[in-house]
Formats: sequence, structure tokens, C-alpha cells
Amino acid sequence: MKKLGLPVSRIGTFAAVAALLVIGAQAQSVITNNDIYRAPNSATWMKLSGSELKAAATLKTKGWGLGGGFFGTAAQAVVQVGSNVCVFIADPGSDDIAAFNGARYVGNYIDPAGSGAYDGIALAVHGDQLYAGYSASVNIGVWSIKPGCSLVLANSAAHTPSWAPIDDLAVSPDGKTLVVTYGEPDIDSFAILGTKLKEKGPFPSAGNTTGIDITSDSKYAIVADFSTNQTQVEVFPLNPNSSLGGTDDYVVPQGGSNSNNVWLSPDETLLFVSNSNSAQITTLRFDEKAGKQRRLTFDCLTSLNVAGGSFYALGMATEETNGRGGFLYVAEAGTNGGPSGIALLQIPQDGCPAEVSGSPFSNSAGAWPVTLTAYPPRPF
Repeated sequence: MKKLGLPVSRIGTFAAVAALLVIGAQAQSVITNNDIYRAPNSATWMKLSGSELKAAATLKTKGWGLGGGFFGTAAQAVVQVGSNVCVFIADPGSDDIAAFNGARYVGNYIDPAGSGAYDGIALAVHGDQLYAGYSASVNIGVWSIKPGCSLVLANSAAHTPSWAPIDDLAVSPDGKTLVVTYGEPDIDSFAILGTKLKEKGPFPSAGNTTGIDITSDSKYAIVADFSTNQTQVEVFPLNPNSSLGGTDDYVVPQGGSNSNNVWLSPDETLLFVSNSNSAQITTLRFDEKAGKQRRLTFDCLTSLNVAGGSFYALGMATEETNGRGGFLYVAEAGTNGGPSGIALLQIPQDGCPAEVSGSPFSNSAGAWPVTLTAYPPRPF
């Protein structure tokens, strides 16, 4: 299974935290889990200023990271609950989830039946529920999010088993289905019944499934497949009973090498695919109504500015919540323990996304962020 190796070697000030706390509800920003190897973990919160990303705060989780994991694992989640912006960061080295209200630390929460010490803890959030996929104990826990961003265990992972270490999780926008990948040639889905999960699969896939996105109408799950030499994406129908239909598989020879994550533009006309081995972004045109084997077509390929030791092109998110998304954020994990960064690409109305001047923007707090989350989030 494709995953980051262990690094060879391994800050937030009051002023930075204070600055973050006064960022308005619509401030454009991005958060990534640094997953620091066998040491106190942190997450980096950066905000967008013009066409530049600037450090806003370092969130110290009081837990430990593992130093890299599956390329598709969403190791952080952000959701607005009332007037609070709740941030959750996975600490797989200490088997906990750290919670923050904005930049203010709230607490660390442990499910006794859940362990992510194998290769991480995948997080997904919808409404007032947080889902945690534990890679070592091979199961899923369900947490209730309280108004102050604290967590209460609603359904222990012991009662929501999976069958393999989880790579990624995603909740359908209608809140009815949890889609799960394993980095293997299978995919799974669960019906969400309150705080309980009812497994519907697993279902066969054409490739080794990793990062997930789901269309705004909750009708299709789009999944990246990792390989060593191609871009491969699968589209699975989501049935009304939360099961998955047969795969609509696309191998894109014009794309980059090794696809690990996918992200739809807010208007759902474009699908961005991250290519970790070639440090590129493959852009595909998406037409949900076009029918099987015609929904995805190649648009263009963007090579990233690999600098400062950053190489892996990993998780993505768009900056704007409408249209084509404005900017595309791309997490770049460092190689050989080197510094990581976040690439910023301008998404034009026509033409290929292009990296802005000064990108990637350095993240000196950690070498191993594999995914990121934008705030405010895309509407679906």
C-alpha cells in the first residue's frame, strides 16, 4: 500500500494565536496536520493574503504523531458548530483526537477501542458528528461534537468494525452514507443511522482506492486509485440504501504518475487529481450527466514547483466556495525529513491551473502533512 516512509530526523506564539482568533468567519485559510514523528504533534493554520499564504498559528495538540501515513488520509477536520469553528487533529502516535475551538485548545479524546498506531486516524465530519477511522484496530468510531467543540464518544469503534486498515473516509452531503477506502482493490460504504453505522459492502474496485470526494447531490463517490505510473480514477454510484453501484473506471494516460487524492471544483465542472510520484496535478473535466465512461475527460497537467525538499503532491482543497474555486491548495510533504509546504495554484476560467509566485509556501512546523482542509469549507 502506498504510504509515506519514516523521516530520517525530526510554534505557536500568543500573538499568532490572538491573530487567528480575530480572523472573521469568512477568512480564507487552510489547516494541515503535521503528524510529527514520535514526538509532540501540531497542526499548521495558514491564511490567504492576496496570492500568498501566511502563518496564522501553530496548534499544539498535546499528543504524538507517527511521521507519515497513507497518502489519502484526512488527518484533520474543520466544522462550524453554532458560532464556533471546531478543529479536530488526529494524533495517531498517542491514539487520540485533539479538539480546538478556533486556535484555543479544548482537549484530547480517546476511544479505548480505537488505535491509529499502524498508519494513522482518518477523520470525516458532518453536522455535529465526527467519524474516526482507526488503522491499527481496524474499526470506525463515532463522536458527537458539543457546542464548545468538545467531543463525546457516541458509538465506540468496537461496535463499528471495518475489515482492513482505513485509508480515507467521506460523508455524503446528505449525511446518509459514509464511504471508506482501504488502499486495496475494494471500497466500502456504511449507512448512517443516527450514531450507528450499518455496513453495506465491501464492493470490488478496479484499483487500490485512496482519497474520496462525493458529488453535491450525494449520487456519486469519486475515488483516486494509486499506482506507480498512471492516473486512475473511479466513479461509484451511491444508491438510496447507501450501497455502492459498479465502478466506472478511468485510466488517464496523459495524466501524472500515481494518483492519490481527488477534489471537485465547487461548480463540479473540474476534478483535480494529485500525482504524488511526479509532483503534478492532473485536471479532468467532469460531467455527471454524461453517462458511464464519458463522465471524465482529460483537460490538462500542471507540474508543481518542487522546492526546499518538498516533493509529494498530496491532499487538495479549493479556496473559494463557488465557481471553479479561485485557488487550489496542495499539501506537499517533505522528503528525507525536509521541510513541507503548501502549494497555491490559481484556477483560471479557461486554461490550466498555475502555481503563483512564491509557491510553495513553507511549513516549517512539520515535514509530514499529507492532506489539508480549507476554511470556510466548500458547500458539499
